[in-house]
Amino acid sequence: MKNIIREPLVHFLAIGMGLFILFGLVAPANDNLDSKTIVVNRNALLTFVQYRSKAFNPEVAAARLDALSAAELDLLIADFVREEALHRQALALGMDANDYVIKQRLIQSLQFITNGFVNAAIDVSDEDVAEYYEANKDDYFVDPYITFTHVYFSTDRHGAEQARALAETKLAQLNSESVHFSESTRHGERFLYNVNYVERTADFIASHFGTPMATAVFELEPDSETWRGPFESSYGYHVVMLTRRTDGNQPELSEIEAAVRDDAERIAINELNELAVQAIVATYDVRMDYELENGE
Repeated sequence: MKNIIREPLVHFLAIGMGLFILFGLVAPANDNLDSKTIVVNRNALLTFVQYRSKAFNPEVAAARLDALSAAELDLLIADFVREEALHRQALALGMDANDYVIKQRLIQSLQFITNGFVNAAIDVSDEDVAEYYEANKDDYFVDPYITFTHVYFSTDRHGAEQARALAETKLAQLNSESVHFSESTRHGERFLYNVNYVERTADFIASHFGTPMATAVFELEPDSETWRGPFESSYGYHVVMLTRRTDGNQPELSEIEAAVRDDAERIAINELNELAVQAIVATYDVRMDYELENGE
């Protein structure tokens, strides 16, 4: 991800966050919070809209605000005034003091603003996407999968020997009567999970039937006219019709470029967000007064 998180962007973000923190330290307190007057203006509503939509983008917020009808604007203003009044009353009662939930919400608010700066700064190029794909190819490997149906007989209900015998008898019947894939639900007993398994991986099949049966079924050649088995699972015996098996493959980047780009952007945003947080942490001096029990 070295190409994605370019040094100038990191510097830009660090400077931006530094100015943001500095402004918070030196700016005078908002007198409106101590008054009984709630000022409704465009800037206040733009901020309100951005927090509501969870998207820190002034241009988008302005477009949304301007697109509101008179009735919708009245509702927005009413919500803003209600929220502002309740917020001020809570502060007046000192409800923010030593409240961990409020502390977490304030942290989330700052991270929300930081995310807005980061999202605006990230620019993942085609070369970045290709580099990310090459470095993470294993994440995009498509596992082999199969499609099959089965008819089941329970060992808990019949015992192992009888359950197997029932499955063998049913196998002969299904093949002699040329029973179709779609008719499997009319035969056998109710299984804990599914009857039909469409495009499922070996891990998924193993989670329902156990690894030995999953391995055995994956080794079958597809045949939409023949039932095979019986196969023993963790729950009993099964007669199976396998209609499709697709080998695992490594897709070309062009086939999944959109998904890879989304992943690359998400990773870049997460890393740059962490850099922004560390930039904030670095502005503070940490004094350690805590001593470990062993005195170290």
